[in-house]
Amino acid sequence: MINSRLEEELLRCPPGTKAALLSFLETGNEADLETFARGILARNIDDEYLPILEAGGEELKMVDDLGIDSLGMTEIAMNLEDALDIELIDDALKSLETLGDVKRHLLKRCAAKAQGEN
Repeated sequence: MINSRLEEELLRCPPGTKAALLSFLETGNEADLETFARGILARNIDDEYLPILEAGGEELKMVDDLGIDSLGMTEIAMNLEDALDIELIDDALKSLETLGDVKRHLLKRCAAKAQGEN
């Protein structure tokens, strides 16, 4: 279920972000997870990086390509944790360099949650 803080954050994300989240939670579709994660990233990066995010693939680097600093990554992680009801460990976050790394880590954490390991 989406709490009021997350609902407010999702309102500030690109259109389709909330729908992608709800679809992922229902179906587990990886494409929906990526759409949702991109929406959260778009909400938390400077406007100048939006075209890069929109055009780039899984090789996009969080720091070098999208300008995300440690504070931004913390905010992103909090939103992802709230939305997916998972815990993202700080040490693991430091090793997530690309969009693909983030996606794979989220899938891993969601799978662990589904198996009762979260």
